[in-house]
Amino acid sequence: MALLTVDCVTINALNPSALARFWASIAGGTVRDSGNGFVLVEPEAGGMRLLFQQAQQPSAEPGWVHLDCTVTDRAAAEKEICQRGGRTIEHRSDSNGSWIVMADPEGNPFCI
Repeated sequence: MALLTVDCVTINALNPSALARFWASIAGGTVRDSGNGFVLVEPEAGGMRLLFQQAQQPSAEPGWVHLDCTVTDRAAAEKEICQRGGRTIEHRSDSNGSWIVMADPEGNPFCI
């Protein structure tokens, strides 16, 4: 039996509303104000809730936690993410497969 269930992933953001809109545009879901500087992305069926909280300054070392995301067409997803304000960090691979390290508009890394 699990000790806990992950309910939500919380991400610090200098502009929570803008970052929530970016993530909703690439992951799906509805953006809603949760009060006190928090903005929630309610997922479509089967997705994880993402909560963006107000940060006062950028993190000196982003990436201690990152999201691993699945896509059906990695090249098309990379292009679309970049058009929406994200950026490609690097293409990586190992003996288990390959992936692309991306960053959202505030530099938070995630992989596709």
